[in-house]
Amino acid sequence: MSLELIVLILIISLCLVLVFINFELSLYLLIILSVLLHKELFSIYQWDLLPIRFLMISYVVLASYKLLVLLIRLIKDSGLKEIFKELKHPLIVSLLLLWLIRGVSIIFTKNLRASLMLYLFFTAVAVFGVLFIKYLNGNKEKILRLIKAYLWVVFVLCLFGFVQFYLYTQHKVIIGALWNVPDNLPRIGSIFWDVNHFGALLAALIPVAGVLFLVSKTLKQKSVYLMIAAPALVILLLTNSRSAWILAFVSFITFISILFIRKFGVKGILTVFAALILISIPLLIEYSNRASPFRARVKQYLHYRMDSFDSHLLLLQGTFQIFENYPVLGGGYGSFFEHFSKTKIAPVYFGRDPAALNTRVPAHTIWGEALAETGYAGLSALVLFLSLGLLPLLYVSLKSPDKENYLISGAMFSALIGWLVAGIFYSYNSEFFWILTFLYFSFGYSVLPKDKSIKEVVVFFVSSNKFIVLFLCFISAILIFVSLGNNHLIPWDEAIYAKISKNMVISGDYIVQRWVPNEVWYEKPPLYMWFTAAFMNVIGFGSLAARLPSALFGFATVLLVYKMGKYMYGKTAGLISAFVLLTTTQFLYYSRSAMLDVTTTFFITAALFCYWISKHNRKVFWPIISGIFIGFAVMTKGVIGLLPFGVVVLYELYLFIIGDSSSLLRSLRNIVLTLVSSVIVFLPWHVKMYGLFGDLFINKYIVYHVLDRATSAIEDKGRPFWWYIIVVKVSMRVWFLALLAALPASIITIIKSFSIKRKMANFKNKVFLLIWLTFIFMFFSVSTSKLVWYIVPLYPVASLIVGSFISKAITWIGSKIRFIDLFSFRVLSMYLLVSFGLLYLLRNKELVYTGDLTGSQARLIQLKDEKFGTDEIVYMDKIEQPLALYYTEGPFELLEYSNLKFKILWHDGISSFIFITKESRFDSLAEQYPNIKLEMKDGDWVLGYIQVKKNK
Repeated sequence: MSLELIVLILIISLCLVLVFINFELSLYLLIILSVLLHKELFSIYQWDLLPIRFLMISYVVLASYKLLVLLIRLIKDSGLKEIFKELKHPLIVSLLLLWLIRGVSIIFTKNLRASLMLYLFFTAVAVFGVLFIKYLNGNKEKILRLIKAYLWVVFVLCLFGFVQFYLYTQHKVIIGALWNVPDNLPRIGSIFWDVNHFGALLAALIPVAGVLFLVSKTLKQKSVYLMIAAPALVILLLTNSRSAWILAFVSFITFISILFIRKFGVKGILTVFAALILISIPLLIEYSNRASPFRARVKQYLHYRMDSFDSHLLLLQGTFQIFENYPVLGGGYGSFFEHFSKTKIAPVYFGRDPAALNTRVPAHTIWGEALAETGYAGLSALVLFLSLGLLPLLYVSLKSPDKENYLISGAMFSALIGWLVAGIFYSYNSEFFWILTFLYFSFGYSVLPKDKSIKEVVVFFVSSNKFIVLFLCFISAILIFVSLGNNHLIPWDEAIYAKISKNMVISGDYIVQRWVPNEVWYEKPPLYMWFTAAFMNVIGFGSLAARLPSALFGFATVLLVYKMGKYMYGKTAGLISAFVLLTTTQFLYYSRSAMLDVTTTFFITAALFCYWISKHNRKVFWPIISGIFIGFAVMTKGVIGLLPFGVVVLYELYLFIIGDSSSLLRSLRNIVLTLVSSVIVFLPWHVKMYGLFGDLFINKYIVYHVLDRATSAIEDKGRPFWWYIIVVKVSMRVWFLALLAALPASIITIIKSFSIKRKMANFKNKVFLLIWLTFIFMFFSVSTSKLVWYIVPLYPVASLIVGSFISKAITWIGSKIRFIDLFSFRVLSMYLLVSFGLLYLLRNKELVYTGDLTGSQARLIQLKDEKFGTDEIVYMDKIEQPLALYYTEGPFELLEYSNLKFKILWHDGISSFIFITKESRFDSLAEQYPNIKLEMKDGDWVLGYIQVKKNK
């Protein structure tokens, strides 16, 4: 028997004895062993078999023994209830759920051995977690002693880090984990294997050390924690770990925000945000100076790190592509690499890093790993576990009167939030991560007020208006803004509006709009183009600047619909309504497009919401604001912006018919105020344009683009009267079924209200929404010219009707169920509804997230300007005019392939000739004309030119 095997057996035996005899002492040993991670220094018997693994196995044996005892008791005394009692802690239940889902996901694995090995590791973590949480439950002092022990261990690691730094810089000697980066300071990793893991441990403990310094009562204690925190901060900088720096920065900002919220409420967050902006402005100004030493240093530092950053982004894309194929349970816990190798992004990643072909590359992201390997179910379980641990910490940090408790809880919460944000770019599959997580979570439970249960804490946050708004902001930001500027503009509308905005920036003329050079464009008012031009002034002429206004107004419309739904029906209805709108495919698609309709929809919806408030609030502020929004809507899309007046008039007529005319004079006053304020907003530009162009402006702007479009099928846009029913059905999809179910109830309400009259006042909101829906639908259906995006203003009101209907259905069903309380049933229903909606959207993602349809053409047009200059003409075969106008600064001619062939045939062989065409057509031309050369191929498109004779 080898000496290593004897040592291994001896270590396992000692660990078992220690765990069974003195569990608390074993925890201190666990903390020490959790940092002995350098595989070359500490592997025993075989690679990656580290000392801590033996101790973790011992905890599994202990747990198995305790379970066996309970099972024997079950047989003798029917102790099943006792087993459930032992495991009923929320953290334990959610941890075991996560463990179960990760195990089930292995059925989809492509590498069973790797999955089982990783699952065995997590099994040990889960078993230890159960024991650890049970042991620490409610004992604040035990938890703090263990955390302080971790701080001393970190202090020793930092001292060793200084030794490493000295030996390398002075003697070029490397011991432990040290990455010598050419022309830069070495990266210090102490006795960890991964420098980023070491940095993460430091960044997660520094906030707690800092708070312990603040709450310590004696100078001696303060000196101790300062002695620990200061070197840890220095070594953190020397790790040169961006993920650890992100962790530290986020935790600091989060902690400061908590303190400001305690002091100033929500205004505290705004204060922190404003401070960040003020600090960032001089740094950005300094970086924008090309001669700045600061800029040079940043670029020099980032240069050798950019490949790593890009690789992490590619891995993130890969995780989502795996999730698309395995949305429910993922591709199998521990099987990321095998699935990633088959993704579309994998060739790009391996082309950038060929060495990755010889090793199993991990996901390098906590969230991406959960999504790819365990799917939506695994991600949900992970979020549940983390939420049940974080919410008590947050509650104590915000509400506790005890200074020590709220400061320590705030530091722990902030560190964990930082860890989870850094986890977007890195994963921490190591024992120290779980040990600290269990410690911090247990502290939150130990200092939770005695009169507060975890359920009450969850209710406090989940039912909070701020929580719902944050949730909607988070999910809306992902669905609307992610990859917003990746695709190039598409003709016609997107590229036209973007070109007009671009011309505004270049010419400085923001009144007269021009698309084609030297020609006035009369189709629409300029408000959206003003927004776009503002962004172009800041971030340049890319597609992101063109789409940002629509995206921002789409984002705002989701929040507005929540606010309106809450105002009319309550929070649940508001949340459902906003989510329905967000997952309506056409609304989401046009929120991500540089078009006018979503922006117009926001102003129309805001105007009608203000009108509805004015019916319940006597302040003249609301009708004036409503008019201003109508004015903005008109300035965005012309006469369409006046639609709220139709809804208002019809609703006021309804009130008059049912006899609710007690406030008739006030209603007339409000309508006049709304009309006047809207005219004040939209009239000046129209008057200015009429003054410049007279009847030509009226004929083009009003007669052709309003009256002719409404009464005739111009530009091949004619559709049947009921065509928009099909459009709404395709766009709302499953929500359309709920709309069909909700409409009969609303119609019945209107019919009843005519006979019951004022007694039906509680149902006026239904009537208002139905009138709103009907008027918008009929207005666009009556028009002969129809396009898919014209009906976008209908979706907010349709979502409100659906949201109120589903909310009432949930309440009714919940009231009939006895085994679960109504709040819990609502939360569960909302989770299932959101999960279904997101997965359904994923299934139909091609309706929203299209490929870069014009990318090849746009890149080749821009390449032509770069390679041949803007003086040379380029001939474009089958490329749309708006695309050509936006992406080239030089002359061009649009033609058919037959005309292109004719021009090449009669080319003089001396003058330059540059063209863009399809690859197949280029190949055909190249066979006939040998002097045709290829400059660049991009997808199915080619930039070519005729090689001309050079003058001697």
